[in-house]
Amino acid sequence: MAHTRSFLPVLAIFVASAAIVLVQGCGGTKGVAEVPECRSAADSLRKSEFETAIHYLTRQADTYSDCMIAHRYVFDQAQLDEQINHIARVQNANVYGGDPFNLIAQRRQELRMSPALWRPAGS
Repeated sequence: MAHTRSFLPVLAIFVASAAIVLVQGCGGTKGVAEVPECRSAADSLRKSEFETAIHYLTRQADTYSDCMIAHRYVFDQAQLDEQINHIARVQNANVYGGDPFNLIAQRRQELRMSPALWRPAGS
């Protein structure tokens, strides 16, 4: 029994070290910091009573994208495609979920306005 107790602190240190490495490797920050000018430009658009929510989000995402490009950032299209494919698979797996087109279209525009999917140009 004494032998097992002396092994527990070593095991605890190993598990803690593995957890730290895992968090740093998988949970690292992605993208860039929020650019307030771009966020406020997108938020300043007003929705017309005649446009759909998706069209409004698309206009906001276009405005945000134009501003981010002006600030010399590039969009990570591959990451967007990966996230949209994941959302589509999850929604299509739900037998009672109906057609996920609107949800996917909405999420696509929201992700276009996410600083996590933008990178500094040249990186």
